[in-house]
Amino acid sequence: MNIAESSVRLPITVIVRVLLVLVFGYVCLTFLTIELKPDTEQPVLVVSTRFSGAAPEEVEGEVTTRFEENISGVTNMLYTQSFSRHGESLIMIFYKTGTNLDIAASELQRNLDRVRDLPKEVENPQIFKASDRVSLPVYQFALTGSVDLVTMSTWADKEIAPRIRRIPGVGDCQFDGNRNREMLITFDPERLKARRLTVSDIKRFIDRTNLNQSGSYFNEGTREWTVRTVGELLTGEAFRKVRISKPGEPILHLSDVAAVQDKYERPESYCRINGGQGIIFNVYSQVGANIISTIDQVNEEIRLMQQEYGPFGANFQKLYDQSNYIRDAVRIVRASLLEAIFLVLLVLFVFLKHWRSIFIVATSIPVSIVGTFIGMYLLGYSINVLSLAGLALSIGMIVDDAIVVLENIYRHRYEEGKDIVSACVDGTREVGTAVFMSTLTTAAVFVPVLMLKGEVGTLFGPVAFIISCAILLSLFDAFTVVPMLASRWMAEEKEPSGLMKKLMAPLHMLDRVGQKVSEKLVGSLRYFLGTPGRKAALIIGVLLALLGSYRILPGMGYLPTGGTNLVRIKVETYEGTSLDEKSRLMTILEDRWKNIEGVRHVVSIPNRNMPRNQIFLVCDREEDSGVNINKIAQQAHASATDLPLKAVDPVRFPLFGNMYSRSNVVDVRIRGKSYDVIEGIVQQIMEIGKNTRGVVFRYTDLYLRKPQVEVRVDDQRAIHYGFDVKDVADAVEAAVGGQRTTTQYDVEGRYFYIRVMGQENGIMNVSDIGRIILTSPQDPKIQIPLTSVASVVTTFGPLQINHYNSRRNARVQLTIQDRPLGEVFEEVVAKINSSVAFPVGYTYVPFGAVNELRKLKDAIKFVFPLSVVVVYLLLVMQFQSFIRPLSILLSLPLSIIGANFVVRLAGIPFDSFTILGYIMMVGLVVKNAIILITYAVQLIDEHGVERDQALVLASTRRMRPIFMTAIAMILGMLPLALRSGAGAEIYNGLAMAVVGGLSVATLFTLIFIPVMYT
Repeated sequence: MNIAESSVRLPITVIVRVLLVLVFGYVCLTFLTIELKPDTEQPVLVVSTRFSGAAPEEVEGEVTTRFEENISGVTNMLYTQSFSRHGESLIMIFYKTGTNLDIAASELQRNLDRVRDLPKEVENPQIFKASDRVSLPVYQFALTGSVDLVTMSTWADKEIAPRIRRIPGVGDCQFDGNRNREMLITFDPERLKARRLTVSDIKRFIDRTNLNQSGSYFNEGTREWTVRTVGELLTGEAFRKVRISKPGEPILHLSDVAAVQDKYERPESYCRINGGQGIIFNVYSQVGANIISTIDQVNEEIRLMQQEYGPFGANFQKLYDQSNYIRDAVRIVRASLLEAIFLVLLVLFVFLKHWRSIFIVATSIPVSIVGTFIGMYLLGYSINVLSLAGLALSIGMIVDDAIVVLENIYRHRYEEGKDIVSACVDGTREVGTAVFMSTLTTAAVFVPVLMLKGEVGTLFGPVAFIISCAILLSLFDAFTVVPMLASRWMAEEKEPSGLMKKLMAPLHMLDRVGQKVSEKLVGSLRYFLGTPGRKAALIIGVLLALLGSYRILPGMGYLPTGGTNLVRIKVETYEGTSLDEKSRLMTILEDRWKNIEGVRHVVSIPNRNMPRNQIFLVCDREEDSGVNINKIAQQAHASATDLPLKAVDPVRFPLFGNMYSRSNVVDVRIRGKSYDVIEGIVQQIMEIGKNTRGVVFRYTDLYLRKPQVEVRVDDQRAIHYGFDVKDVADAVEAAVGGQRTTTQYDVEGRYFYIRVMGQENGIMNVSDIGRIILTSPQDPKIQIPLTSVASVVTTFGPLQINHYNSRRNARVQLTIQDRPLGEVFEEVVAKINSSVAFPVGYTYVPFGAVNELRKLKDAIKFVFPLSVVVVYLLLVMQFQSFIRPLSILLSLPLSIIGANFVVRLAGIPFDSFTILGYIMMVGLVVKNAIILITYAVQLIDEHGVERDQALVLASTRRMRPIFMTAIAMILGMLPLALRSGAGAEIYNGLAMAVVGGLSVATLFTLIFIPVMYT
């Protein structure tokens, strides 16, 4: 007893199996997380090390390079990037996908511990996961109000950020715009000189007074006592009373030589939200977190904090919420899924015209879709735009097998006159092999896709699995549920009468049109089968069409370039621009950009240490405002051309990649030893970008022209007066920007720095540096101007020194628009190779999306042929012949022709998702050819029908189910192909390629495949 017969005779078993699938599928659905897309985040660890007061060159030599030498061999490391800035070293270690970062961090710490003898100013390196530097925030909110900024900063540090971080699903919460307090001790150089004191003396007295120290413990009988010496200074008045006189000298307090103020730190940056001062918070999600649920909890926590802090003058304002985009994207795909189901049911109604037959076939849809949720849960997949798109794409394929089986059962029952049980069993058995092999080939096409690695593999894998799982479940339903239901519900179609006859009249008209088309196709088949010359003409015509379709195909891209409603604009000022001037320029931009249609919020962050200051534009959704966000970015760029700025680079937050690697950016790294040489190469490549069509923005991270004053100490002269280089450096640092003491002071559990510096207005120009008074630490009587032991020289230095795999490098990024990434990259590379001379030891490396695109091309060269080979071998197994399957595979050129023309005419980017559509076609288009040729072979081998007559007869008898299944698949994918809105760029190309390829292949398969079979 085969599976169809057992299903017919044991209907309760089939029903229970279906109910179990539905119940467990629904339960699994409730456990699936909801997100925008599968997580493609690359594991990254960051080593952050503070080196107070050090210039980028010192940070590079003393910290960055030494650390890089010790971490170069850590397990699973792909590459490193580092940034040596003023007072900070930042090293990013990128790991292979799947690396456990907790284990990696332990290994990294052991390697860092091997570095000895660092300068004493170097703080211990901190290791953290790089979610806030590589990923994109899922949520942004601002804290504004009438309360002072220091108080808000304290709230942000001690209350707000920790509360957000504790929410399940939140990976991190970072904030900008905060200001800290500091105890500023401004000494009077003349008073120090008169009392023969140095800055080092002041710092030493403060550190020895502002001190809490443990005194161990002792036992008193059975009781243990701990001992603690407390001398911590808690108020400005306490600092003023610090005694700074030496033993035997008159009593002298700190207030006698310096002013003591509890005030703000010198600002390193500002943050303005819609023109007002405040603090901006960026919230990042954990890997695998349910973003919608996480953001709902963040919103609730912010609502509670507004109630708590609102009475004190605080105002919490939501700026950006990715969950809205996710909800829109999921809603759109869900709507497409429902539309696909409706269209497929409409196709069934048009062809079957009987509600019982429609119901029998339609049962495959919910069972297959809900059953797929079980597989998704077991493999850890999520509900996202891609997984829902996979379900929507599979709708037409789900009913495919059920249609073929039901059509054949109907023919056995009413055309051959068999009883219902025999018709169900024989009808299912007759097409069982063809249906099984055709479905197996469709599913097998995705096996090579599941073998892909990296970002593309992470994105494509769930889609491939979901479609394969859905159609395999539908195959099982076609062999069990369909014959079981047909044996009980199928009835012969009766000619309608009365009102129903009038309602069905349009469908009968469609039947007549379909009959005419069928007759024309069969007539065309007989015509081309007539003579060898006609066959040759058909083959030549197909080949010419194939070649022509390749010529019109657009260049290749990597991933869809769409994005969210958040635009980050990097405003690059000229090196040496002061923070106040940056703030003034950015205020002008804020005033201009807030009036751009579609802009809802403007967040500005001028920064002293980075020439790339940031302005965030939070835009209305394109569906709501009707304004294209890319146009907003272009308008913002155009409105800044009259200001003295080096560059303005708008970046829309992408759907894929991150702010460092985006799908519409040609990213090139120039590597070498000397920045003078690298700078010349960078300028040439920037000029190439300027003259390349499609490049709209250019950017480089090379900053070599920051004006700086170098104090060059003469060792011999310094020794003569009793100084060493460190004495001179300390005096200069204290006079210009101040020096921090070793100890800090405590305000309600939050510690702030103590800074000792010269008079705030003491250094107003370069010449003032030379007049700094040095007091010898060995003999306070010796007091000389700085120029007595050093020369003061103005020069230029780097603002930041970048490394890639431990070598100096500079980045050039060319943002492109309205032109494929691969096409622009090939042109840029050709120009670089032909016009840029690289000295020995200097080279360039493609990076980011262009590098991934190269990997994708290599993968396609493997995946597409392997998919064809897998299909071919399965067909060989089915037909027990190595020759017959070749004719079936020749349906592929027909699908490629259709896909190429439709993709070009629709203006769809030829990116990786579109290519996935081409891979899907391999399994889909051969399905109809398998059904056709399998039946023809049966007629030839089992019934002795002449070959050409068998081919014509097979085309005639199988034309209806072939058209029905093909139209169902095409209409099932059409909503995704034509949909617009949030996330639509992800699946438009995939669906459009399948629609185009399947349409052409179906129409001509009935002619071309029989001809090739001969």
